[in-house]
Amino acid sequence: MKSLDLDFQQTPRSSVVGMALLLAGLVACGLVLAELVEVHQALDREGGILARMDAARPAATQAGRRVAETNRKAARIARERLEGAQAVVDRLAIPWGELLAEIEAADGDDVAVTALLPDPDKRLVRIDGQARDLRAMLRYHARLAASPTLASVALINHELVLEDPEQPVRFSLSAVWRQHDDRDQ
Repeated sequence: MKSLDLDFQQTPRSSVVGMALLLAGLVACGLVLAELVEVHQALDREGGILARMDAARPAATQAGRRVAETNRKAARIARERLEGAQAVVDRLAIPWGELLAEIEAADGDDVAVTALLPDPDKRLVRIDGQARDLRAMLRYHARLAASPTLASVALINHELVLEDPEQPVRFSLSAVWRQHDDRDQ
């Protein structure tokens, strides 16, 4: 068997290729560092030029910019307040009494309205109710559809209440309410 010579405390040897690569890496790092310094100096020069230009502008221009910015903010705030006030006026202009009277007049003895959910922005109203039977619900739907205040009356859902001995029908309808000016068209 051949003997194996292991030397764990071997002295490091440097090769010419390794030294050349190390030297090339150090030169490259030095070049990158020099370029970085040059870029920072250029940025500092440009910043100084911009600062001198800003200082050279008359104070009136800066004051004019501040006034214009203040005016834009005031106009935006006024526009937001006007839009909010217009939304309140639009909601108050809805013919709530006429709408409620029309829904109440259509219900009769065999239908009870359990919930009324208006959406003034879309001019939609959702009507939840309970009818004695399916025919009563359909008659109620027809009466609402014939109403001059409501348009596009649609049945959203319905269900037979089996737990109740009389087995009424729960339903939901949606409708668009018309303003006075919508009826003329």
